[in-house]
Amino acid sequence: MKRILFLLSFALMSVLNMAAQGRVQGSFAPLKGERYVNFDIVFRNIHGMSEADFSAYETDWQKDKPEVVGIFTNGVNRKLGNSFSVGYFPDAPYTLKVMVNSVSTKGDYLCDVLLLDAQQHEIARIDALKTRGGMWGTKLNLIKQGAESAGKACGKALKAALKKAGK
Repeated sequence: MKRILFLLSFALMSVLNMAAQGRVQGSFAPLKGERYVNFDIVFRNIHGMSEADFSAYETDWQKDKPEVVGIFTNGVNRKLGNSFSVGYFPDAPYTLKVMVNSVSTKGDYLCDVLLLDAQQHEIARIDALKTRGGMWGTKLNLIKQGAESAGKACGKALKAALKKAGK
């Protein structure tokens, strides 16, 4: 009986881990040899509101958003290691654009990650990257904890996509 429970829990964790990684379309091979990739993030839905509506509701959002973005990019960069760095590099030939489709009240993120060339044409993407937020704290703390988790998951998924692409 213990073995069956162990196998079921292992199978469930495997399925959850695959769901967190998202679906890769296209190839991230063009990033081979790049040192810096521009980073852009768009928040489409936060707690069931557009970013503009959330900003009106949570007056500190515009002040705290750069910190949330920094937490996200730090998570990506830590997981990427020496592959390349993402950040504000407007002259870089490629942009990694994260479309945050939703941030739940617990700070859970659902994102799509797009690789764009200099003309903003999509080259590759990772769809439906799901991550968990925090357990307790203010709304902003939960969003920050979720940004850290989402950044790490994004970096992990990118690293796997690069490995698959032969980098």
